[in-house]
Amino acid sequence: TKSSVLTLHDTMTVSEQNSIINEYLSDPNIDELIVLDESLLIESNVIENGPSTNARAIINKYKVQNVRGGSDATGSSGLATAIGGPGVVLNISQNKSVATTVSANFGASNAALSGALGYSVTGTTTITISGTFKVPSKVNGKSVKSLKFTAYPVYKTKLYDVYKMPWNSFSWTKQGTGTAKKAYGVSYKKVYTYK
Repeated sequence: TKSSVLTLHDTMTVSEQNSIINEYLSDPNIDELIVLDESLLIESNVIENGPSTNARAIINKYKVQNVRGGSDATGSSGLATAIGGPGVVLNISQNKSVATTVSANFGASNAALSGALGYSVTGTTTITISGTFKVPSKVNGKSVKSLKFTAYPVYKTKLYDVYKMPWNSFSWTKQGTGTAKKAYGVSYKKVYTYK
């Protein structure tokens, strides 16, 4: 199995991007192509409405700290699929909205999480899926019966720690570590069935 990673540059036109993607997909030896667009990670004006707190009111306080990068993760649910036999041109072309997720908030508000992470934890990212190629009749000397071509979301992950100060205390205690996932790319996977 051969996998390739392609990072899109913001100076490339959409047609240039699609041309490069299709060129990689046309290589029968590449079973997975991961296309990343780091510009999707940039958000401006991250504002979420959170509760305002009065000094020493009977309210527990939370803070989010130690935000650090995690490894990329590929989603398990396909966004789009095309299936065809030898000689058929498979095409996936659509935009999908993918939700940003957090594994746990440990009591911290969405506003606190969004502020620390640098993006809205209740938002979505629109992922552009575009891939076209012709199903080959043979791959590595084997006769192809069909090909399943699926696009999966790729997430940039961040880890974070949540701390709590109870209303009747002056010390912070760690509540737990969570993981945030924001989509910023697509993994195109090809699965061949042979005769």
